[in-house]
Amino acid sequence: INAEYGGMLSVSSSTVVPAPDSLAQMLVQALTAQDHALLEEVLHYKKSVTVEKTLGRLPISHVIPLILAITEKIEKKPSRGGELNIWLRQLFITHRSYLISSPDVAAQLQPLYKLIDVQLNNYPKLTKLQGKLELLLQEKRSDEEVTGPLSPVSLQEEEEEEVIESDESDSMSD
Repeated sequence: INAEYGGMLSVSSSTVVPAPDSLAQMLVQALTAQDHALLEEVLHYKKSVTVEKTLGRLPISHVIPLILAITEKIEKKPSRGGELNIWLRQLFITHRSYLISSPDVAAQLQPLYKLIDVQLNNYPKLTKLQGKLELLLQEKRSDEEVTGPLSPVSLQEEEEEEVIESDESDSMSD
């Protein structure tokens, strides 16, 4: 750590990664001030070593607020679950002793439990939908094997035939 970089580590000449101490301080500041932009900046880091060292320096008093903040972000945008999972997983690993020994942690983590329940309830529906989509795609592939894939030229010819047929039916109805 070089004091010139303000607690930053220089990985290469163009990339500067904050040291875990700095990220932990930024995380505490973001949680204390409820600064969503700063929290996003910290959660942007996904390297497991960086996340592990940062969370190792996180004070216990900020563990539950961080879990709840991450849970809220996943609730708002479920597609972020994958990228934020590294933070949640490492948070539970790093602070498992505190989480196990704290008597009221279950009550505090109700939003996370609800989020997991919603995800689990949606899972069978999504797998059923995935199965149906796979059947449709398989059917389409087998149709293409029999008839051959449609080229852009054959698609254009089909569209022209449809236009001619619709013109003929329009002129007959007059």
